[in-house]
Amino acid sequence: MGTLYLVRHGQASAFEENYDRLSPLGERQSRLLGEWWARRGPRLDRVFAGPRLRQQRTAELAAEASGLPRPVTLPELDEMGIEPLFKEQLPELFTRHAHLQSLGDALLMADGDEGRAQSLARLFEAVLMLWVRGEVTGDGVESWLDFQRRIRKTLSAVRDGARGQRIALFTSAGPVAAAMQLALGTDDPAALSLAFRVRNSSVSEFLFSGAERFSVVSFNETPHLDDAALVTVR
Repeated sequence: MGTLYLVRHGQASAFEENYDRLSPLGERQSRLLGEWWARRGPRLDRVFAGPRLRQQRTAELAAEASGLPRPVTLPELDEMGIEPLFKEQLPELFTRHAHLQSLGDALLMADGDEGRAQSLARLFEAVLMLWVRGEVTGDGVESWLDFQRRIRKTLSAVRDGARGQRIALFTSAGPVAAAMQLALGTDDPAALSLAFRVRNSSVSEFLFSGAERFSVVSFNETPHLDDAALVTVR
């Protein structure tokens, strides 16, 4: 029986020009995870990280603090490929979906970083719900079904031939939710809902036996963050 640990990256740099890097808090979360793993965690046989800077940096900082194996980049652990929906297609989506326009207006009127973050999260979730249902698409946008297939294929490939090993995958909230869906058999809206609840630097643990068995042991745990002020979801 093998064990798979899926780790969400530390907090990224919201509202900055380059979102794809850890905030100072995200770096601290990552180091604390490594320190906790050094004290309490199991010995890991292999470590993989997605291609994003925030994913790789989380793995690197955790490894520095704990002596984990050097992370190997696995491009298939990337987050959902949906950036064009927000970078290029929002004006069209606002025209076609009145509730999105209302959420967009609320974002413009939001006061302070916390208010903006909450408004952005509501808009993001509403757009993704349409995306999951196949109601929004476009050039360069990965479909929900393609995303599911990518993550399931990657999880199968990592497990193949890894009997009895302990493997950590540093990735993002979407792949963690897709793994939970695979283990629990939840429907698509429930899986998407899980993605919005995955904490930064959290660990979700799964057991596997070859390609057949894949079951969840724990979800979204942050025992390394002993101060509530360190716990974030965005």
